[in-house]
Amino acid sequence: MDNPLRPSRPIQVRIRAVNAANGWTAPSETGEWREIVARLALANTEVAEAIEVVRRRPLDHGHLAEELADVIIRLFDLGEGLGIEVLAEAAQGVNPAEAELIAVGVSDQTDATGLVVALGIIGARIARPIPAFTVPGGAPEVSALSHDIGAACLLTMELAGHLGLNILDAVEAKIARNATRGYHHGGKAI
Repeated sequence: MDNPLRPSRPIQVRIRAVNAANGWTAPSETGEWREIVARLALANTEVAEAIEVVRRRPLDHGHLAEELADVIIRLFDLGEGLGIEVLAEAAQGVNPAEAELIAVGVSDQTDATGLVVALGIIGARIARPIPAFTVPGGAPEVSALSHDIGAACLLTMELAGHLGLNILDAVEAKIARNATRGYHHGGKAI
């Protein structure tokens, strides 16, 4: 798959700079497990928002692209804080079974079921490293976290590609919008 967001480091740096200017911090090491788990959970809230978009008919492709961009932005910001280039050329890619389920999920858009399943797969990939943080001293290595974050982003881009969504434009538009939103917009804690 052609990847318009690779290399990801320049985009990650811009996302981190915008978020820092708005007062948002990012965890810088896996020992900050509460912050990492919170960021992964917040990425999953963006998946949940995308699910709400696909459940409404007719499907609003622009709104879905924005929610998928939010997933990528959350994960790119976490990756930048941890010093991970999320879409490094050496990234292992995605599990072929997951990619196939994404493709099947978009093959029939007559109802929301397939897209909800596809988004659920992305959410499951985002959540995959969380249990490792529940074991004392069990924070995963950055390389393992990097693989799961990268795979979730690749699956998100795969879904966008199958739907004909321009994910690069959606990410760029959301970065620009976030740059105008101000310090701690929305009264959020993180």
